[in-house]
Amino acid sequence: MIMKQLLLFMATVLMVGCDTAMSNGQKACDAAGAWADAYFNCDYKDAKGYVTDDSQKWLQFAASNTTEQDLKRLQEAGGARVTASDSDGGNDTLQLVTLSVSNVLTATGVADEATFHVTVVKRDAGWQVRMEGLPQSGMRSRD
Repeated sequence: MIMKQLLLFMATVLMVGCDTAMSNGQKACDAAGAWADAYFNCDYKDAKGYVTDDSQKWLQFAASNTTEQDLKRLQEAGGARVTASDSDGGNDTLQLVTLSVSNVLTATGVADEATFHVTVVKRDAGWQVRMEGLPQSGMRSRD
């Protein structure tokens, strides 16, 4: 009887441990996806809730460089659509997330698709995107 209880206890501990590890990556992806959905649709006010304090300056910079014409082009394209996926598994406090974004606003118009990598860190407030600059597409130039 004691052996059964011990095995049941050990199995429960293992399942909880695995669930916690998986949920870190999923929570980071969810935060990055929510940030990207707001950011790439030029909703910088909403995006502010998903970034670290030291990233606020990059949102302000992006907002100050977004014109009414940019917003109109993005709206005509149907807005940005985002898919987030875990890139490297990360650890308990740091995750690298890959973002696939359709209808990306660029300096020359709206691109069909681009890939971005963002760093997501765990803070007291939860998982937050750490911007070290404006997002840059991971797609290579055709040159």
